[in-house]
Amino acid sequence: MLDVHPPHQAAHSWKDFLIHIATIVVGLLIAIGLEQTVEYFHHRHQLHQLHEDLHAETLRNLHLALANVDDCESRRDIGRGVYQEVIVANRDHRAPVLNTNLGRSSYMKPASAVWTVAQQSGTLGLLPREEAQRYVRVYSLVDQVNAVLVLQNAAFIKLREALEPGRTVLTPEQLKLGPVNEYSAAWAALDSEDFREARNALAQMNEAEAYGADRNVFLYGIEWSVLHGSHSDEENFRILFDAVAIYRKSGKAALLAKYPLPKDDNTTLTAPEQ
Repeated sequence: MLDVHPPHQAAHSWKDFLIHIATIVVGLLIAIGLEQTVEYFHHRHQLHQLHEDLHAETLRNLHLALANVDDCESRRDIGRGVYQEVIVANRDHRAPVLNTNLGRSSYMKPASAVWTVAQQSGTLGLLPREEAQRYVRVYSLVDQVNAVLVLQNAAFIKLREALEPGRTVLTPEQLKLGPVNEYSAAWAALDSEDFREARNALAQMNEAEAYGADRNVFLYGIEWSVLHGSHSDEENFRILFDAVAIYRKSGKAALLAKYPLPKDDNTTLTAPEQ
């Protein structure tokens, strides 16, 4: 704020008094105008930076959602193969022949740091109302995907716990055969009741993986819509559900044919958050 100093000489007439008052008023108006101008350009810079940060976070989440779709599909397909083999092996009274132990996945959590900081700092209020509403929908899906990751981890842990009775009776020789053979032997060592529990846990894990792929496609669709300049929440929904319908009917290749990744970015996904 600028300081406004009145004249040092006393006013000797109404004219001098009015000039005195006018000088003070003009000085105050100039000071207020300058302050508001500085604040305007500061807010303008903040809004520009917020747009850039939201764009970068959205772009990264777009790639991340697609990577998670790949991982979910892979674990779902492997899990279905394991399910079929353990069912057949149990029927034939033999150890299942498996090529994986369904170890932990490398799913990555979508980021929401920019949105959270903008909410806490108050800069979110600089966004136009329509734009803010579109991003609210985006980050609600980010929260959904993160919740699904918790569900997937819980399903994996449940399967590990269900196999524990079979693992505890393995011989030292079996334990030396490596994680895949140990996993196969654990299935074969389960009694009928424990086998049913492990089988059901595996089926639930496969369902969680399929659900995870679906939710990440939802996220991909809305992130793609925002990145390509959607103008309303309704437009986001249209693209989102269209993307999911294409994926469910024809798979990821068809999804990318209609909604391809941007060609002009250098996004990399490193150090995934488990």
